[in-house]
Amino acid sequence: MRVPTVAVLTLAGLGLAVGGCAGTEPGASGPTTSTTRSSAPEPTVSGTATGCMVGTWRTTQVSGRAASAVASGSISGGTGATVTISQNGRVLADFSGMQPLSFTAEVSGNAVAGSATYGGQGTATIKASATTSTATTDAPASAPAVTPGTPPVPSATPQTTETPTALASATAAAAAEEGTWEPIGKIDWSALRLTLELTKPVEARLLDNAPIGDYIDDAANQSGQAIETDPILGAGAYSCQGSTLTLKGDTDTDGLTWTLTKI
Repeated sequence: MRVPTVAVLTLAGLGLAVGGCAGTEPGASGPTTSTTRSSAPEPTVSGTATGCMVGTWRTTQVSGRAASAVASGSISGGTGATVTISQNGRVLADFSGMQPLSFTAEVSGNAVAGSATYGGQGTATIKASATTSTATTDAPASAPAVTPGTPPVPSATPQTTETPTALASATAAAAAEEGTWEPIGKIDWSALRLTLELTKPVEARLLDNAPIGDYIDDAANQSGQAIETDPILGAGAYSCQGSTLTLKGDTDTDGLTWTLTKI
C-alpha cells in the first residue's frame, strides 16, 4: 500500500525540468511496448489475509500528503477503483474505473497542479498480520421493573415468556481490526498505466496512458529513490470494520489513505 503521492509529484517536477520522463515530450503518448520492469509474483508464493479483509471493495475516498527532498503536496480524489482480496493473500487491484487523483504541490520551488489517472490492474500476494482486534456488544434487554409487595396483574392477552437467556444475551457487533500487510514476492505492474496532466504552471500532458514500469526506474534514480509507485499493493497498514476497509501507505503521517466500501 505504499502509495504514489511522491511519485506523482516528482514525475511532475521531472516533466517540467526535462520535458517529460524518459524522453517523452509533454503531451506525447508513452511507448507502446508492453515490456515493463515489473514481473509477476512467483507461482510458489503463498500469503495470508485476515478474515475482515477478504472480499471485493471499491474506493470511496483517497487523500493524503507527502514530501521528499524535491517535492511536497497533497492529493485527493480517486474513487471507483476496486480491490479483491482472497483468503490466501492474493490481491487484485483494478484501476479501470478509478476517477483521477487531483494534486497540488511545490516541486523544486515551483507551484504545480494537475491530475493523475491510473488504468489497468496490478496483482500481488500479501501477508497480513492483525495487531489489534476488538468486538463491541449491544446492551442486553432489561426485564420490566417490579415493585416489591405488588402482586402481578393478570393480563387478558397471553404474553410470551422471555427466558433469562434471551434477556441476558448480548448482540455482538462487527469486529474492529487493525494490522499491517506486506507483499510477498514481486508485485506485477505489467498491466498498470498512468496518465499525468499538468494544469499549473502550464497545461501539459506528461504521460499519456503510459506503462508505468517504462518510466519509474529512471524517475526514481533522478529523485534519489524518493518515488513510491505501488498504489495499494505495497507494504502499509489496514483497518476494517463491517463494510469499511481503510488502507494506509505508511504508518507515519505521509502517504495516501484509501477508504473502501465492500461490494
